[in-house]
Amino acid sequence: MKLRKCAKCNNYTLKNKCPKCNEKTSDAHYKFSKIKNVSN
Repeated sequence: MKLRKCAKCNNYTLKNKCPKCNEKTSDAHYKFSKIKNVSN
């Protein structure tokens, strides 16, 4: 299970629906794209 966050009330939960406001939650972990080294 992944930690999830409600966009409406910023509550953290493991469920797909927020227990506080019943809104849909999204993945709480940030995803970073790889940064390329660009040579001039």
